[in-house]
Amino acid sequence: MRKKERKENAGRKSACFICKREGELRSGYEGLEFEGASYDIRFCPSCGLGVTVPFLSPERLKKIYSSTYREDDSTRFPGPLEAVINIVRTGRCRRVESVAKKGRVLDIGCGRADFLLLMEGRGWEAFGLELDERIRERGGRLKGVELKYGGLEDNRFPDAFFDAVTLWHVFEHLRDPAWAVNECKRILKPGGTLVIAVPNARSLQARMTGKHWFHFDPPFHLYHYSALNLRRLLEAHSLKVVKTRHFSFEYNPYGFLQSIFNRMGFKANLFYDFLRSRHRGTAEDYFCIAVMFIMMPLMLPASMLLSMAEALFRRGGTIEVYAKKQG
Repeated sequence: MRKKERKENAGRKSACFICKREGELRSGYEGLEFEGASYDIRFCPSCGLGVTVPFLSPERLKKIYSSTYREDDSTRFPGPLEAVINIVRTGRCRRVESVAKKGRVLDIGCGRADFLLLMEGRGWEAFGLELDERIRERGGRLKGVELKYGGLEDNRFPDAFFDAVTLWHVFEHLRDPAWAVNECKRILKPGGTLVIAVPNARSLQARMTGKHWFHFDPPFHLYHYSALNLRRLLEAHSLKVVKTRHFSFEYNPYGFLQSIFNRMGFKANLFYDFLRSRHRGTAEDYFCIAVMFIMMPLMLPASMLLSMAEALFRRGGTIEVYAKKQG
């Protein structure tokens, strides 16, 4: 961690962009490690918004996204697992279509544009934004999808242009979420739908596993939301929340599984790194991975049941919030 960045973020004092409370954030979790650097998670005493301290510079974050977050072909996992994930993502299309009128859709942080390709195949006019610089090399149109490099701040869309704007586990990465919500509102048509999916910092799995929770994920996740404070933010921008979903087959069971492994004392996110085909570990690491596989017949069903239980009590490990632009 650069000393300048830690100094600039130390004792972070500012008004919370959700509840407007001023003053220091309360202590939460300390000493979360990533590539030899240490990060803390602090919380707003009023609305519970979590903040990663320190923030990395935008330049350093972009470099990390391009070099470590995905493989060279923009995938995260081995082919068979990616295929299963892609099948699950068809559910995203159906959920968006259940609340949004078919037309233009913008996916912010679109990755390989898997979701957009599915939406295009269902008759939508699809647009995507992506920060990974490798996407710029594949820029232009991809099988009917228009891809642009950068974020909302780098690309100016017309007013009232989209019928739906989606941020699938991207919103927690944004440095200025309030501005982003306002910009999404501007580019949405009246009656258009904004979809935000984020980890839920008030979930059962977060409470059970504390600093070991898989979805804290510093330095990538800058803010940590709950269903309540995210609703509060959207309503402050005159967006009406029409639906909140607390279960994701793609994220919640695995989030529980990896968090429990972390809490048990295994190296943080070791199994996740192994699944991403990035692990270049020691003999001890591979022994631990073998132990995890031996435990899987017990741990996997337990994680699924716990994920279903937390969703039932509206404390899911991740949440999807669907909000409408009024007018």
